[in-house]
Amino acid sequence: MKKRTVITGLILAASLALTACGANSVNKNNTKEAAQAQNGAVTFTDALGRSVTVDHPKRVVSLLGSFTDEWLLAGGEVVGAVSDSFTSTDYTLDPSVVDVGSHMTPDAEKIISTAPDFIIATQAMDGQVALKDTFEQAGITVAYFDVDNFDDYADMMKVLTNITGREDLYQQNVTEVSKQIADAKAKANGSKPRVLFIRAASTSVKVKGSEGTVSGEILADLDTVNIADSNSALEDLSIEAIVAADPDFIFVTTQGSEKAGLANVEKLLTTNPAWSSLTAVKNGRYHVLDKTLYNSKPNEKWGEAYAHLAEILYAK
Repeated sequence: MKKRTVITGLILAASLALTACGANSVNKNNTKEAAQAQNGAVTFTDALGRSVTVDHPKRVVSLLGSFTDEWLLAGGEVVGAVSDSFTSTDYTLDPSVVDVGSHMTPDAEKIISTAPDFIIATQAMDGQVALKDTFEQAGITVAYFDVDNFDDYADMMKVLTNITGREDLYQQNVTEVSKQIADAKAKANGSKPRVLFIRAASTSVKVKGSEGTVSGEILADLDTVNIADSNSALEDLSIEAIVAADPDFIFVTTQGSEKAGLANVEKLLTTNPAWSSLTAVKNGRYHVLDKTLYNSKPNEKWGEAYAHLAEILYAK
């Protein structure tokens, strides 16, 4: 795919210095309004509450690796994508696809140099929301999405497959996956196991509640009780609070280097003598989860993610 020559005005728009701004309050993707409009254009309300119309886009840039994956699953192609699209996914992008920088702070000039007619962005990153005015001033359609759980994924896929006209891919990558999830949820037996969920990176180890993470949302949907939801002391990674709560299961997933993240968990938690007294540890219910399923958005593998956790939680 050859790059088009970009007019000077667009490049100037890309170089506008914007001060970082906080992300708008979260509004989930409203696919109830995602309907085919006149001449095949699609109008929907995005995660920033904006009415967006997309009409047969040919040059698409994605600003999140999981969103790149979703657009490909919907039958689309990209001319530009952020760096994690090239490193954290199991597909290979065409060599012509332009790396437009970090998903935290995408490079506006590189994005505009690809001459996009549609940009897929996330409202969860301040650096991306801060570029909204730049894209609009350059005359580029940009839509912001927010995906924390399967329902959010299904909503976004409905919008994207409406844009591409590929209802068959919605059936394949959403409807069929929802059946897997229903089967996994049916395994819950009413025991409501109490869980501790930890997300570890090279620089931090954090206890996470039910909302806002892939693992937390799946665990909640599988009828577990996240002990962090009702105990703020756990947010400070208090071993005393963990021992007092004594969860039935402990789950860990990592960001970035798995080796470095797990080394941090060992340093801060598992080497503490009190750790071995936990019921979950004594019963062999300490599990390290695959970060591609439980930290990144699993997309068409949501069903697989649910099924694996259901098997651990409710194995007979």
